[in-house]
Amino acid sequence: MTNFIIVHKPSQLIKTTYTASTPPVLDDDHSYHVASSAVLDRYYKLVIKARRNGVLVGVGDLAAVSPSFLESLKDSNKG
Repeated sequence: MTNFIIVHKPSQLIKTTYTASTPPVLDDDHSYHVASSAVLDRYYKLVIKARRNGVLVGVGDLAAVSPSFLESLKDSNKG
């Protein structure tokens, strides 16, 4: 099984996570990024903090604490 992080492109907010053997089917407003367990652990820590403030986690927030997630964002923008 592979972990994915689903991002709402217009807002750059992380919408949810998804675990499956195949990538999710998404529309034009969403993208997905493969995420390791370490990236998900960092994401869930950010979610706990964000919920206290009534906000969602943005891709920039996760990229700031996870170099591998930052690399996946750079790779998805190539081509």
